[in-house]
Amino acid sequence: MLHLDPQFAQDLDASDPFDTLWSMDGTVYRRAKGRKTLRFSCAGKFYFLKRHSGIGWLEIVKNWLQLKRPVVGASNEWQAIERLHSLGVPTMKAVAFGSRGLNPARRKSFIVTEELSNTLSLEDMCKDHPELVSDPRLRRRLVECVAAIAKTLHENGVCHRDFYLCHFLLRQEPRDPPHLSLIDLHRAQIQKPLSRRWIVKDLAGLYYSTLAIGLDRRDLLRFIRHYSGQRLKFTLRTERGLWSEVEQRARRMFDKLGPAF
Repeated sequence: MLHLDPQFAQDLDASDPFDTLWSMDGTVYRRAKGRKTLRFSCAGKFYFLKRHSGIGWLEIVKNWLQLKRPVVGASNEWQAIERLHSLGVPTMKAVAFGSRGLNPARRKSFIVTEELSNTLSLEDMCKDHPELVSDPRLRRRLVECVAAIAKTLHENGVCHRDFYLCHFLLRQEPRDPPHLSLIDLHRAQIQKPLSRRWIVKDLAGLYYSTLAIGLDRRDLLRFIRHYSGQRLKFTLRTERGLWSEVEQRARRMFDKLGPAF
């Protein structure tokens, strides 16, 4: 199976695009079990290539025993990117997807996405530019934007599963509201309606990743109000259990892992 954006296919100009992309060289950004992410250039543009070479049957069985759906290839991210575009949530543009092999434990697959240039992750912004985070207007607008993205995903059955500040990219240009893109969707899960378990996982991960940046109670209440879309008093009365569960899980993560950055 192979899908190529027409312009990217023309720029790549390969007789066998699958083999060409599978052997593509570039700057390696991440290595994980059965997966490698690298950055490369083609016709003057930069792209990210994520290659999946299979995680093995042992890892697949272990995931299922832990009630986790194993990610066995790039198709998961390909579908998630399409889903986010259909929902109007800014994310990467995928220009290529390929898959070979029937054995899910050893299947080769890849996805190529355009680089989101002139962006800064919210994690890096908080870590390296604290003066920006202290700007009350920008801070308020970012909280509202992140809440709107979370609300759209969850209301439409999408769980990111790695929902941290590092996966929100802020375009570095004056804009109101700020332009945020959500990336790294290789573990995203689409399940409508989304169960409470997955909602709590996403929200707790997000909250955990903010615990070291000094959000105050007003910021948290603003997020809850925009995420719920209801009056704050009503939400705190009817969904107290949900938000208590989110906070407890985030605090456990912090106690176990320490600050996110």
